[in-house]
Amino acid sequence: LTTAKLIKKNIIQAEAVKAFLEAPRKDALKMLQDAWMESTSFNELKLMPSLICEGEWTNQPQETREFLLNLIDAVPEGKWWSLNSFVRDIKQKYADFQRPASDYDSWFIKRASDGQYLRGFSYWDQVDGALIKYFITNILYWLGQVDLSIAEGATEPTSFRLSSFENKKEER
Repeated sequence: LTTAKLIKKNIIQAEAVKAFLEAPRKDALKMLQDAWMESTSFNELKLMPSLICEGEWTNQPQETREFLLNLIDAVPEGKWWSLNSFVRDIKQKYADFQRPASDYDSWFIKRASDGQYLRGFSYWDQVDGALIKYFITNILYWLGQVDLSIAEGATEPTSFRLSSFENKKEER
C-alpha cells in the first residue's frame, strides 16, 4: 500500500484510497501490480515470514521479480503447473537466479521457526526455493495473476496456472 501511495509515513491517503476503492477491480489490481513492479523498496525475500534476514547484504528484488515473471510467463495459458516441479526446474537450470557468482554464504538468513542459519547451497530449497513458492502463492495470487490448487490432503498449494482474470500477464 505504501508502494502504491495509498499510505505515506503510516498515514492513510484518503483521496487515493477512495479512488482505489471506487475503481473497477481490474483497474485497482492493475494499479497495485504496477506499483509492485516499479518498486525498488518492496523486497519479497525480506518479507517472507518464515525467514529472518540479518546484516548489511543486499539483493536485487526487481531483477529477481522480472526473472521469475519471465519464467512464469512461459507457462502455457490455462495449464496447471506443479509448483514443486517449477521450483525443481529453476534449481536445476537457474539455481543462482538471485545470487550473483553463486554467493550462498554472505547472506545472513535464519529460519524464523528455530533461528537456524541457512547458509550454503544446501539450504537452497529453504531460501531460494521458498522464495519462488512465496512469490507465486502469495504475491502473484494476491495480485490476481495466478490461480492456485491444493491437492487432496495437502495443506498448501501444489499447483498453479496463470489467472484467467482479464489483467494478467499481457498488462505486466
